Amino acid sequence: MKIVIDKADALFSKYIRLRDKRCVRCGRPGDGKEGINSLQNSHYFGRRSESTRFDPENCDALCMGCHQRWGSEDKEAYRDFKIKQLGEDGFKKLRMRSEMYCKKDRKLAYLVVKKMLDTIK
Repeated sequence: MKIVIDKADALFSKYIRLRDKRCVRCGRPGDGKEGINSLQNSHYFGRRSESTRFDPENCDALCMGCHQRWGSEDKEAYRDFKIKQLGEDGFKKLRMRSEMYCKKDRKLAYLVVKKMLDTIK
């Protein structure tokens, strides 16, 4: 299946990469020739979950190698990291949000993410 990246997705990815500035797993900075573009936005609960697709607590900046590792090879380690990052209660709340229905509204998502991005520039 081809991943479709719309304007809201691209802007949100930029927000996460600017927020974290480095891979949260290995610490590799998003710098050098590619800058923050050397990092990827990783969703703990996948992008299919519209309710947490643009939730900053659901996302982390990862380098490509760490994104591959946590995304497919070592999901348990990513889970442990999220629990440490959010606390048990925060992780449970994130899980509940991921299971809630949320209507897809990319125009609104774009506006909200744009406002979020303005807070870290």
